[in-house]
Amino acid sequence: MEEELRIGQGPSHNLMKELIISNDVIMFANYVRMTPESWNCLLGKVFNKLEKSTTNMRIPISPAERLCVTIRYLADGKTQKSLMYEHRHGHSTIVGITTETMTAIIDALKNDYLPKLSTENMKEVANYFYSRWNLPNCCGAIDGKHIQVVAPYKSGSTYYNYKNFFSIVLMAVCDADYKFTFVDIGAPGSRSDGGVFSDTQFARDLDSGAFRLPPDAFLPGSTTMFPNFIVGDEAFPLKSYIMRPYPGQYLDHQKQVFNYRLSRARRIIENCFGILAAKWRIFFTPIHTSLEKVNLIVMSCVCLHNFLRVRDGVTVTTARYINVGDADQGDEDNGQWRNVPAPADTWDRINRLRGK
Repeated sequence: MEEELRIGQGPSHNLMKELIISNDVIMFANYVRMTPESWNCLLGKVFNKLEKSTTNMRIPISPAERLCVTIRYLADGKTQKSLMYEHRHGHSTIVGITTETMTAIIDALKNDYLPKLSTENMKEVANYFYSRWNLPNCCGAIDGKHIQVVAPYKSGSTYYNYKNFFSIVLMAVCDADYKFTFVDIGAPGSRSDGGVFSDTQFARDLDSGAFRLPPDAFLPGSTTMFPNFIVGDEAFPLKSYIMRPYPGQYLDHQKQVFNYRLSRARRIIENCFGILAAKWRIFFTPIHTSLEKVNLIVMSCVCLHNFLRVRDGVTVTTARYINVGDADQGDEDNGQWRNVPAPADTWDRINRLRGK
């Protein structure tokens, strides 16, 4: 009886079909954050990993429904218990579906859309940074983002950050086109960005010489050789491969111009984080699950972000993943993601979770 009530009910059986039949690309993209073509492409990539065999006991949940449940979980930020009522499944079933599907998304997308860094692709990134953001020899922008979580059991203040909530750190490097090129997930929120980065394998490889940025190159219009580098803010140490702004307020004109150029390029990683959170609203509230699953959530969203930036990027005329105005334009902090308000009760919920 319960099986009969489930079949044919829920958004994946009704709403998704209505959106497809209506041929309204914008409404479809608002619901699942991607165009129908990208949805079908993603479904094709994870289908075999999510398909279950039919048994005499029950009809299996289809890969399309599993993907719909998971995408809505990430896109809307609803709790898994609320999805239980919306999709007509038990709580343990929803938990299993989201875990399995996020794992399938990462397995299907990571190698193609978040590949291992190489000197060759860093050279391409540097060329694009110069042509688009007027900063030569820049191989990426780096920063850390705090992912709100409910305080892990018996963790004390380990995950309590300077912003007064519990978090893990998403440390990331991006290219000039708002795509992530490197991520490290899971460091406790109490740690500094510089300390988190120094403990990543990427930083250790750069320090030891196991990984090298592209060779030194001439600065445009000069005979000065200069190393390639990654740009970061004041939280990161000054190294041969990390460039940070000059400190202080009373700088000469030359240093001011340098800081302007560097900050203009460094804003790309801020925009990456802002667009990621604006599209995947699960980052707008404290995530109430195990740290292992939080890592899955973050990595799957990063992979989806890169996948959709490529699939629904500049070649799509409507329902682009990043539209004109979503990111900062010119020299102003005017990206639409900066105007997306977090839920009004977010900090109240955080304080309640902290026992205040």
